[in-house]
Amino acid sequence: PYLISGQEQRTSPSIGICLFPDDGQEIGDLLKNADVAMYHAKAKGRGNYQFFTEDMNVATTRRMNIESDLRLAVERQEFELHYQPQLDLRSGTIVGVEALIRWRHPSRGLVPPADFIPIAEESGMIAAIGDWVLQEACRQLKVWQEKGIAHIRMSINLSTAQFLDKTLPARIHELLAEHRLSAGLLDLEVTESLSMASPDESISVMRTMRDSGLTLSIDDFGTGYSSLAYLKLLPINTLKIDRSFVKDIETDPNDADICDVTVLLAHKLGLQVVAEGVETEAQLKFLLSIGCEKVQGYLISKPLPAGQAEAFIRNNPPMADLGTVELWPSG
Repeated sequence: PYLISGQEQRTSPSIGICLFPDDGQEIGDLLKNADVAMYHAKAKGRGNYQFFTEDMNVATTRRMNIESDLRLAVERQEFELHYQPQLDLRSGTIVGVEALIRWRHPSRGLVPPADFIPIAEESGMIAAIGDWVLQEACRQLKVWQEKGIAHIRMSINLSTAQFLDKTLPARIHELLAEHRLSAGLLDLEVTESLSMASPDESISVMRTMRDSGLTLSIDDFGTGYSSLAYLKLLPINTLKIDRSFVKDIETDPNDADICDVTVLLAHKLGLQVVAEGVETEAQLKFLLSIGCEKVQGYLISKPLPAGQAEAFIRNNPPMADLGTVELWPSG
């Protein structure tokens, strides 16, 4: 520890190490490789050290190529949205979709979000990509409305940069006005870890959004470290149970109990619950039995391109007699 203006401060270094002559014989190469290793140390959580390996160079080159291609992707219109339907367990009808971005790269094919979203966030490009998602989601929602599909709500994930951008509410309402859409048709999703990173600031940002007519959900609930004291203050409408708890509820009574308690907690706070990653009928029936309002997952449908999502919404009549199941009988 050290003192600055009377305050004790601590730092934790991220260290990259390379060795002469194995990792380079010129000073420039050695510095470059040590720098590459340092960034890998940061990527592993900071406060550690990493020795340089040739694999790091391959990964770094790939990352740089993706970053370079990302800068062209928006203007080349290489992004597209797929839509995962959400089933209301009370009515058996599809009531909403979650918009999920995909990158159709000209040579790499369909690049999954996990491969480019972190790079977009680190490079500062996530703001432009996030704004494109908002524009496209609103445009598609209007297209569906004009085709007679007026009941569908659109869930959109917000990045950290978007969430903390004080101009976001005005931007969203600008897009809503442009497409003549009601604010109630959008649901903005914020991850639990993001909402709890700076709770007081999150509450302030969320209140501004709520006061402008927008609704909010906490995504991936259960994977972060929510303080119940703050959770009750968040002006949200919905908790989304993370798929990691849903996938094992048939084999792990602890995960089943977590889902049960989450639904109970949400209802006590006046919130609705959406369960993600539902893949079996037993999962669906259990979630229905504990009072979960909505589900999404491959049992209902995988994320679909707009045309297929429209056909799915039109061609799936209300599901009746969903039934319930008691996976873990008490006593």
